[in-house]
Amino acid sequence: MRHIICLIGVVFILGMRGVAQDGVYLTHYVFDQFQKGKIFFKSGSTQEVSLNYNTLTAEMVYEDGGKYLAMGEPEKVDSVVIAGRVFIPGDKKFYELLCRCAFPLLAEYSSSIKEEGSNLGYGMTSNTAAATTLRSLIQSGGAYNLKLPDGFQIVAKREHWILSGGQYRPAGNVRQLGHIYPAKKEFISHWVKDHHTDFSSNDDMIALIQAIDKN
Repeated sequence: MRHIICLIGVVFILGMRGVAQDGVYLTHYVFDQFQKGKIFFKSGSTQEVSLNYNTLTAEMVYEDGGKYLAMGEPEKVDSVVIAGRVFIPGDKKFYELLCRCAFPLLAEYSSSIKEEGSNLGYGMTSNTAAATTLRSLIQSGGAYNLKLPDGFQIVAKREHWILSGGQYRPAGNVRQLGHIYPAKKEFISHWVKDHHTDFSSNDDMIALIQAIDKN
């Protein structure tokens, strides 16, 4: 059964895949272990709790007496700071705030599930089957455990976004950035070429967006 808490709200964390909480390989959580995080609520209050971000369900999960439960009402949260990193809620998920630039740079962490034996042949898989499997895992509470049942593979994904005019705009290539910074298309193109920018790298994206701001 899906567990949701609707107290004041709660929060999450960051990393990308990981190993090791009591020897368990955390394939579907963003951080390698649950840690104390500080939550700043829009009401002005703060709270500390042990939590992690579930990339399968796009939910903040907290630990309570050895049980892992999903948090409700993230809209009441202003920001969360974990291990010196800042996360903000938006669009029914949490993003890591990578750069407080003119247009904030954000990282989104997600994952999809693939069940062994679900291949349809000829290299094809069923998205419907994967969605059904995920719903079943959520309903049973299995998606919140530290370790998924045997027979599941997790495909991790990281995407970058620019928050502009209240909208989350994709920042995954030169063309997309050119739409956000139309006056700096040439600069962006040269920077990416000269610095061999990896659009999946947080560090590379931070350097690029900071350079755009300074140019």
